[in-house]
Amino acid sequence: MKSVKAVFKNGVFVPVEPCDALEGCEAVVVYSEGAEESLPGWWSRVEASEEKKRAIKEFVEGIRGKVFPQEVKFVSSPEGAEIFVIVDSSESALKSVMEEALKVYERLGVYLPVQVIATSRLNRWREQGSEIFKQIEGGVSLL
Repeated sequence: MKSVKAVFKNGVFVPVEPCDALEGCEAVVVYSEGAEESLPGWWSRVEASEEKKRAIKEFVEGIRGKVFPQEVKFVSSPEGAEIFVIVDSSESALKSVMEEALKVYERLGVYLPVQVIATSRLNRWREQGSEIFKQIEGGVSLL
């Protein structure tokens, strides 16, 4: 059994995150009736404090209107956790992403280690069989 976050629009539940369900499969929908805070689908899969998760949520929402990431991944390792923002061009996105991370820090006092990675670099890491690629690939999608 799998779950997917959805919104109710025009009389139909519409997924708001990638869904690999087979066409025609049946589902049971459990929904909230209002004032509860909407938590992203990744919330329970990220190993971090509630405070840090709220900072991550605010960060991801903040960069959405400024850059168009291919992917945003939360990667946890024995050395700590990092957020990888995967974009077509790291040069054009770097300033906006880092400014948003700073805004989150100034508002909430939570430091988010963030890296901006171009898809071309990620592809080179994939071709080389790099450990960092494997960590990013296995990370939790924040989109």
